[in-house]
Amino acid sequence: MPQPAPRHILVACADNPASLFSALPAFQSLKTAFPQARITTYIDPSGQAILQGHPAVDGILTAIKGEGLFQLAGRFRALGADAFINLYPRPKLVLAAWLAKVPVRVGTPYKWHGIFLTHAAQVRRAVSDRNEVEYNFELLKPLGVTQFAEKIEFPVSEDAKAWIRQYLEKKGVPAGTPYVIVHPGSRGRMLHWKMERYGQLLGFLCQAKGMRVVVTSVAGEEALITEVMAPLFAFPPEQKPLVVSTGELELKQLAALCQGALCLFSGPFGPMQLAAAVGTPTVTVFSPAPDATPDRWGPWGNEHTILIPQNKACSGCMVGYCKKHDPMDALSAPEALEAVMKYVRRTVRV
Repeated sequence: MPQPAPRHILVACADNPASLFSALPAFQSLKTAFPQARITTYIDPSGQAILQGHPAVDGILTAIKGEGLFQLAGRFRALGADAFINLYPRPKLVLAAWLAKVPVRVGTPYKWHGIFLTHAAQVRRAVSDRNEVEYNFELLKPLGVTQFAEKIEFPVSEDAKAWIRQYLEKKGVPAGTPYVIVHPGSRGRMLHWKMERYGQLLGFLCQAKGMRVVVTSVAGEEALITEVMAPLFAFPPEQKPLVVSTGELELKQLAALCQGALCLFSGPFGPMQLAAAVGTPTVTVFSPAPDATPDRWGPWGNEHTILIPQNKACSGCMVGYCKKHDPMDALSAPEALEAVMKYVRRTVRV
């Protein structure tokens, strides 16, 4: 006998904020499958800005640091949800849903807490054979969802677009001027394209006529941006890229900035996910390490180019673990430039 359609679905995705972009298509698919159901998400507070106001999310429950299991179960019980989906295997969340007596509990069954689930989804993320978005879709199937979103919906308000237009004009970029975004941040990752290479790429891009370059960064990366900009001091002011000060843009404003760009060049971090979410082409430098595969961590739903350094003369570099070389050095700035210019040439005659 088919199970009744859920009236209130609690989706737990308390992972890092960037992963929430990969969760958005799951929310969209649930809302399409169960348009009358209320959808609440349990997330880390740092990701609240991503989901706040999203049309597929009706409510947000944020994690509280140090909260005990029974306190969390009480908050889950108060929601009155009749279905729970655990997107990532977090034992505490499954136990809280069980204690809250949520009738339908969906998750992966491979660890001990799987015995507290009512429906198991056969998802093995460690295989890394598909995108995170598609792994999330598998966790919806036990509820009978068969139609899935084909792209990420991340609405950008007209207010945010207007704010960015004014912001760019104040920085010397008139409305309608084509621009590309370069985000050199590494978030401390060891295997990351060198700042020297980013600087070389910016130098090449600054020579292109009819467009500008926007350099973005996050708080705490001031020294990094100074390093990247060092090769550009010789350029005249009208050819120097626009630098977006660290911490200057809120998420919605950064989304508007990305949406207006010809493309975004970066490593596989949050800005790549944000640009993909608003439909902007992305050029992403991945490391050759197997645990960083773009099959799993790459952008989804947008037009994109993936660059992976290939030093075929060194077996260590080819798998991203080399004591003799930096595996990332196998990708040159001219190669990266050509990947970016593929998108630029559609709009700008250079």
